[in-house]
Amino acid sequence: MLGSLNSQIDFTAYLDHYEFQEPCVVENRESGMNNTTRIITSGDRKYVFRIYNNHKDPDIVRLEHEVLQKLNEQELSFQVPIPLYNKYGDSVTLAPDGTLSALFDYIEGDRPSMANERHIYALGYTAAKLTEALGRIEPIRKPMYSPYYSLEETYASMDLDSFLSLAVRSQALEARKPGILALHGERERLIQSCRELALLPQQWIHGDLVFNNTVSHEDNIVGVLDFEFATIDARAMELAVIIVDMIKPGDPDFQSKLKVLLQGYQAGIQLTEEERKQLPALMKLRLLDVALHFAVRLRDNLDKAEILCGIIDQSLFGCNWINDHWEAEYK
Repeated sequence: MLGSLNSQIDFTAYLDHYEFQEPCVVENRESGMNNTTRIITSGDRKYVFRIYNNHKDPDIVRLEHEVLQKLNEQELSFQVPIPLYNKYGDSVTLAPDGTLSALFDYIEGDRPSMANERHIYALGYTAAKLTEALGRIEPIRKPMYSPYYSLEETYASMDLDSFLSLAVRSQALEARKPGILALHGERERLIQSCRELALLPQQWIHGDLVFNNTVSHEDNIVGVLDFEFATIDARAMELAVIIVDMIKPGDPDFQSKLKVLLQGYQAGIQLTEEERKQLPALMKLRLLDVALHFAVRLRDNLDKAEILCGIIDQSLFGCNWINDHWEAEYK
């Protein structure tokens, strides 16, 4: 028996693959761009159920689950999801149409707030400790995603002409052609830097560690979620991703918050001088990767044009801010 709260999806076909002790209730919660997420309650137990919308490759999910297993074998100051097995002994469930899903134990807590400086500091410190933990794992499976510094190979199909061709989708995108050209200029200048970034210390990273992928309790970060994009990359890329997530054009206080984040990170781990030097390039890589990722999603009719408009604005703001402020204030 399956109940539902604010849900438009029939989850019965998915959840029938699992053995629950009591009837389930599906609760609608905030989902990301790449997945559909629901909270499942069965008696006094709660779970997180995820449907993968971004791909239908079970090897990507199995690698994610192996990384989580390796992390759960360590003593951590925070929790990471524990994948649960279905009736057939697999942590990945395949629907008839090829859609993939997985079930995890629920991590109690709330979303951290960027308005809380203690949450910001805790996120920096947790990111450092996660970097240490990921540096100790050696999964059998190989990375499924390319490192950020392979931007040109990853997005070879989304060259300047392809990006500009998307402008016909809306007047708002047409008006952002100068922004697309400016981002392409940043992309061209990063090509040489990517060769240097490939020489930085490498290890497994989360790859998408941002506020929305963590869980807090009081002033602490108690959980890190969504390891779907875990891969081997430059170690310092983890910090670059978090910094970029905080560069918000609508937040007049983000610069002071960045300093708190860096204090937390540096309390947990010290980067090399070369890693610190290359942080601006790593940050721009993240901004460009996100812009190109959403350009591909629009090309493939997975998003609406206004989503890419917002991404272009934020990516361009971030690149300009890094050019104007990072060296003088954060080096």
